[in-house]
Amino acid sequence: MSDTEIAIVGCGPKGLYALDSLCEAARRSPRHRFTVHIFEPSAQPGAGPIYDPRQPEVLLMNFPAGLINAWTGGRGPSFMEWAARSPKPVDAGDYVPRAHVGRYLFWSFERVVAQAPSNVRLIRHKTRVDAVNRNGDLWSISPHNITVDYVLITTGHQDGFRQGETTTRDHIPSPFPIDRRLTQTAVPPNSTVRCKGFALTFIDTMLALTEGRGGVFALSATGFNYAPSGQEPRRIAPFSRSGRPMRAKVEAALFTQPRDDAFWDERRAALSHILRTPNATFTNHVWPAFLSCADQVLGNPSATSADFFTQRSKTTFTPDEIRQDLRIGYDIAMGRRAQDSAWALAEVWRRCYPQLINWISHRELTPDDAHHFRQIAAEMERLAFGPPAQNIGKLITLEQAGIVSFDHMSGEAATDVTINATIPPAGGAELAAPLDGLLRDGHLSIGTMGGVRVDKHAHALTRDGTAKGLSVIGRATEGCVLGNDTLSRSLHDLPENWAAAVVQCARQSNALEHSL
Repeated sequence: MSDTEIAIVGCGPKGLYALDSLCEAARRSPRHRFTVHIFEPSAQPGAGPIYDPRQPEVLLMNFPAGLINAWTGGRGPSFMEWAARSPKPVDAGDYVPRAHVGRYLFWSFERVVAQAPSNVRLIRHKTRVDAVNRNGDLWSISPHNITVDYVLITTGHQDGFRQGETTTRDHIPSPFPIDRRLTQTAVPPNSTVRCKGFALTFIDTMLALTEGRGGVFALSATGFNYAPSGQEPRRIAPFSRSGRPMRAKVEAALFTQPRDDAFWDERRAALSHILRTPNATFTNHVWPAFLSCADQVLGNPSATSADFFTQRSKTTFTPDEIRQDLRIGYDIAMGRRAQDSAWALAEVWRRCYPQLINWISHRELTPDDAHHFRQIAAEMERLAFGPPAQNIGKLITLEQAGIVSFDHMSGEAATDVTINATIPPAGGAELAAPLDGLLRDGHLSIGTMGGVRVDKHAHALTRDGTAKGLSVIGRATEGCVLGNDTLSRSLHDLPENWAAAVVQCARQSNALEHSL
C-alpha cells in the first residue's frame, strides 16, 4: 500500500487547522498511510505573519481572547486555558497582543506534530513555494521537485502580494513584518510619514511608530495622555478616499447591552426565515432585514437606519467630522454615550454575521447583487469590525498631540516616507505565487465576489468543473467564502471537510490497488 502524498503550502492558522483536521481524520483510518509536506518559511508555523510572536506587544488582537481556540471537541486547550498557565492572566473580553496569540498557535502546531498518528509522516520544508504545476494526475511543487497527490494552499495574507512594488528609500509597500519594515532606518525619528489607508493596518502602523518606539500612553478621565519618547515621526498623515474612520469595538465590562438574548434569538430566527426564501437576494431581502433589525434595536419606529447608512456611505468626511465620529464611537464603546444608528447597524451585522456567511458562501450572486453586497460590506467593515476601543482612544490622543494629522486625506502631503497600510481585496489581480500561476493555467477561477472559487470541501473550482487534487482555504477565497479573517474554528468547516475528503479518496485509491 503506497503513501498518499499531500502538500500544505503555507501554515499559518488555516494551515494549522487543516493539518490538525487531517491528522484526526487519518487517525480514524489507521490502515492508510499519509506523507504530509508542510511548506512554511517562518520559524513559528501555526502563527503566520499576522500573529508573528516576534512582533511588538503593542499590536493587539481584534478578536476577544475568550473566542480564541485552535482546537475542536475539547482535544486541546483554548487560548484562555493555555494562557492561564502563564504569569499574565487574561480575561475573556481582553484584546491581547497578537504576538501572545502567535505563541499559542505555534505551541498548538508543535502539539499537533507531537501527537500525529503513526500512519502520518510529517516533513517540514522551511521555504516558500514558487509554483504548483499539474503533472498528469499529480501536482509538482517548485522549486522543490516534490510531486504529491493533493495540494492545499493556505497562504493567507501574503507578504509578497503587491507584485510590482519594492521597498525603496521613501516607499514601504507594506508595514509587515513590522520589526523589519518599520525600523528607525526606514522611518527615521522626526520624519514625516504619509500612510495609505485608514483602517486596522494603519492603526498597527501608528502604534508601532509611537508606542512601539517607547512612547507611553497613560489613562485619563476621558481617554489617554501621551508622553513621547522622541523616536516618533514628527507627523503621521493617513490618507483615504472616503476619510471614514472605523468605529471602536465596545469594552464589554463597561458597556450595557440594550437588548437581551431573547431579542436576538427572535431576530436571528426571522433572518433565517428570509434566508430560506426561494430566490432571496441580498439587495431586496437580506439587507432590508438588517436595516429593520437595527431600527428595532434602538426602538426607533421612524426607520432611520436606511437613511443614516445611505448618507454615511456617500459622505467624504472632513477632518472635523473624523474627529467627531471617532469621539462618538469611542464614548459609546466606553459606555459614556447612548447608542446611535452606527452602533445598532454594527451590532446587527456582528450578531447575524454567521448566518450571512452560511448563506452567501459558495453562492454565486448576480453581478448587480454582488456589487451591492461588496459596497455594503466595505462600509459595515468600518462599523462592525473596528479596533478595540483603547486603540481608538490612542488614535484620538495622538491626533490631539499633533503626531497624527487628519488634514491630508487626499494624500497630497509632502512627506519623507510613504507606507502602504492597505490590504488588497481577494481576487485574481492580487494573487501571489503559487496562486497566480494556477489561475493563469486555468486551475482556479474567480467568482463574482472576487475570491478564488472553492466548493464546500475546499476543492478548487475551474470554469469547467473541479481541479482534482487542488484545494484552497483562507484569505484567497474571500468572497466565495466569507469571514476568513478570524481565528474561529467554528465559523467554517472547510478544514474538516477537506481532510475527510482526502482520507476518503485515499481509501478508494487503496481499495482500487487491491482489486488490481
